[in-house]
Amino acid sequence: MAWASLPMYPWPQPLTEHYWQWLRQRLQQLGELSLPTHLYWPEDYLAHWREPGVLLSQSCGYPVSALLREQVQVLGAFHYQLPGCADWRYSSALLVRKSDARLALADFHGRRVVCNERHSQSGYHALRAEVATLAGVQPFFAQVRFSGSHRASAALLAAGEADIAALDCVSHALLARQQPQLFEQLACIGHTRLQPGLPLITAASTPAATVARLRQAIGDSLHAVELQAFFREAAIDGFSPLALSDYTCIADTAAHWRAAGMAEW
Repeated sequence: MAWASLPMYPWPQPLTEHYWQWLRQRLQQLGELSLPTHLYWPEDYLAHWREPGVLLSQSCGYPVSALLREQVQVLGAFHYQLPGCADWRYSSALLVRKSDARLALADFHGRRVVCNERHSQSGYHALRAEVATLAGVQPFFAQVRFSGSHRASAALLAAGEADIAALDCVSHALLARQQPQLFEQLACIGHTRLQPGLPLITAASTPAATVARLRQAIGDSLHAVELQAFFREAAIDGFSPLALSDYTCIADTAAHWRAAGMAEW
């Protein structure tokens, strides 16, 4: 059974489903006939990405580079016209309460951090790499907690239950549109280094001809007049075909600090 999903960003589901229906029709025109009728919305992302029947999904750079290398192929990544993005690369926004808006990351030594989850590049590994340049392998934060999502991390910050968090800059922008009252309480004090953006993936078993059709259909979609509402809402303005090798830098950075003795938080 084939699966298609675009689960990572808080895009409106009706617009996202409309995008898939356009892709599905274009893929059929290109000769790809066995396609899911509708998008699948997984609860367990890691299990979903490991399904051998995944035709199309969107993942995170760290799992793809470190945990899924034998199970997936990378199709490419969208470009986002947002602060903290550059072509197919993105960064994490360092968010704090507005009362701390004049501080820098170094000023949060000994304070409390909240991360979405341990396998997240944007919420966890990107921040660990930034902290490592300040403190090496020594503990930097007094407390580390995991919230389960970027949205939940922002809520804990606003509630005073944590002092700093790293949010994927695309998630940050989209969530701020949806929850302005929450995000008006927060400030961005900077961004992490640019890294490859969230990859569109397919199963390792997907034939090369299907991979080529997926890339072509995604590229073609950017010019479809009927999809411009989706692209505006999603802040997408381009697509770059990429390979798994474009993401090895993410796993390499995490492995470097692990080998140097920096413990997992």
